[in-house]
Amino acid sequence: MTIDRRTFNKLAGLGAVHALSGKVSSSGQQREPSAGSEFASLPASHGTARIPPRAVEWPAQTYRRLLVDMHVPDWDDRLLARFDAADYVSTIAGAGFQSLMQYANSHAGLCLWPTKVGQMHRNMKGRDYFGEVMEECRRHGLHRVAYYSLVFDDWAYQAHPDWRVVSPDYSEPQRHERAGAVCINSPYPEHALACIQELVGNYDFQSIFFDMTFWPTICYCPHCVARYWKEHGAEPPRVVDWKSPQWRTFQKTRERWMREFTLSITKAVKQTRPIEAYYQFGTFFAPWTVAVSLEQNEASDFAAGDFYGGAAQFSIVCKAYRSLTRKRPFEFQTSRTLNLNDFETTKPFEQLALESLIPTIHSSACMLIDAIKPDGTLNHRAYEYLSQINALHDAFEPYLGGEMLADVAIYFDKNSVYDPDANGMTAAEATKNMWGGKLPHRDAAVGAARFLREAHIPFGVVTNASLDQLSGYRAVILPSVLEMTAEQADIFREFVRNGGSLYASGVSSMSVAGEGEERFLLADVLGVRYIGKTGGRTAYLSGTDRELFETIWPQENLGFRGPMVKAQAQPGAAVLATVTLPFVDPEAGTALNSRFAQIWSDPPAPHAGSDPGIVINNFGKGKSVWVAAPLESRADAVDARVFELLLKRILQPPFKFEADTDPAVEVTLFHQEDRHRLLVGMLNLQTQVPAIPVAAAIRVLVPSGGKVRKVSLLPEQKAVEFSHSGSYVSFNVPEFKLVRMALVDYA
Repeated sequence: MTIDRRTFNKLAGLGAVHALSGKVSSSGQQREPSAGSEFASLPASHGTARIPPRAVEWPAQTYRRLLVDMHVPDWDDRLLARFDAADYVSTIAGAGFQSLMQYANSHAGLCLWPTKVGQMHRNMKGRDYFGEVMEECRRHGLHRVAYYSLVFDDWAYQAHPDWRVVSPDYSEPQRHERAGAVCINSPYPEHALACIQELVGNYDFQSIFFDMTFWPTICYCPHCVARYWKEHGAEPPRVVDWKSPQWRTFQKTRERWMREFTLSITKAVKQTRPIEAYYQFGTFFAPWTVAVSLEQNEASDFAAGDFYGGAAQFSIVCKAYRSLTRKRPFEFQTSRTLNLNDFETTKPFEQLALESLIPTIHSSACMLIDAIKPDGTLNHRAYEYLSQINALHDAFEPYLGGEMLADVAIYFDKNSVYDPDANGMTAAEATKNMWGGKLPHRDAAVGAARFLREAHIPFGVVTNASLDQLSGYRAVILPSVLEMTAEQADIFREFVRNGGSLYASGVSSMSVAGEGEERFLLADVLGVRYIGKTGGRTAYLSGTDRELFETIWPQENLGFRGPMVKAQAQPGAAVLATVTLPFVDPEAGTALNSRFAQIWSDPPAPHAGSDPGIVINNFGKGKSVWVAAPLESRADAVDARVFELLLKRILQPPFKFEADTDPAVEVTLFHQEDRHRLLVGMLNLQTQVPAIPVAAAIRVLVPSGGKVRKVSLLPEQKAVEFSHSGSYVSFNVPEFKLVRMALVDYA
């Protein structure tokens, strides 16, 4: 099975989002909020919000961006026949967007400019759609970005059958789908490069975005097989086996091929004209099947990608993008409609406002995605609606920027995004569920983000491609990291030795599979030695620590659906809980033998086990805590309480900020050192709509030597009372429905 863009965007998320919102007038002009007021939850009436024009630099100050999907073929004379560049651009500019990403081609593979090397859309009839849009953008002061689809190219798929990707079962899986994919190991890159160089050389846009740079299947076309033979002297393996060096070599080769392809495109662009190039990188969160490494982002000037998975996903994505992007702001993308498969159903105003403001409280850009009608016209009513969203953003944009401050880093390791229990599956079976399946590390990372966000513990993300940023944090979370290299282990070891705190769950710090005996590379840091796995579909943690036991009240044990790690505690390590197995093996009982303790559940054994389940260890100047199972991958409140307890046992105050508010509120903090101020962002991520207003009490750690002069609520710049408590400045934020920001000015 391959995957097209529709399915990609449908499955890339981890869950649905329903959000809250703020207030903007739709009566024809922007409403200035009065002191203590909050933006209305829905537009009061139809109409376009008036947003005062403001000159902004590209890309540093361009926060409101738009892409209009134009994947339209030319088999019918009516398709794109009514396209009017003047009306199209004026509508977009009038809705308050600051930049437009314009299609130069699409998944249809048809060029929307007069090309001498590609295939033109025949309904242009001599016109230059792309050029007309570029000219209108200049007239309206919109920054100009070109969109170019790679790999997904129907024209190339139809015209050159030998370029097509071939699945492990030797089928051409997209024969019955809408978007045909071609292989980067075929002659296709020569065709793409010629088109791109012509486009970049002939038009004056500021950046170019390349979409779909991932493997839509595990390709075994003749071009891939021949290249693999040439490089490795062997057939590409066809059985998934993460303990096999041959399989790992194949996977790394697929990643390298795609990375080299994107780097060659970027090189050609910059040799033609020195502009920014960037790529679809929503795939950084995708499973191994798409073969996109974090190192592939080296081809991009800044990180960008579209997501549809809800607040927990959006939050960790924004923090990961801040870690990975080479230029700021990064670009977070999401659609006006419920998803890209749905042409009409617009997200409720509160939901769209919420989703678009998550990058805003991370001082980054939001690109909204619309779609053109088949005849080439826009839904003007939708742009009245979008203007209300943009007016909401406009009020906060002058205050954005700075460096995000956080105490805790979640470690995201792209090389651990696979299912270790899937060994033995054929490549053909793996492609039947390209985007699904069990991904323990990714799920645990997202869960850790949710726990930290709801506990208002300041956090960011570091990755296997950005471990040099670890020194900027006081603690790091290793959430069920499936494998680790010796070099990575040394970085974490020195981090703790020098005073850092480390939380690790499950098999985190396990040596790379297939490279000798399985062992914890951080056994000395964690205070435990890896032995194996214990338990089956259920296991328990039984507390030996009084505070832990009180935290799980009224429970006696902490349950986990799945096995746990069997380990041996090292001398000097403190065991806070042990692993207890069920009263009887959950697999033993049936209706015929009655070998179970309860029909519908698997209660723990009457006496606690002896294997360590939670261990705290001192190492150098720092501390670590290890848990035998990834509690952070679960959504239960008791797991969140235990996670917070354990983290705060090894990480002491002061934190960059503290917040007394509803767990649904995400708080961010940015230091604008050049302006001697701190920017506090607060976004109410309640799941129900309409939202219940919430208030907040905020305490912010003032930079050393700084003296606070004023605290102001944004966007109205209303001064509020504040007080000092040790190194903190404290202030109260009145009830708000969706978003609030505050500035802390210091001398």
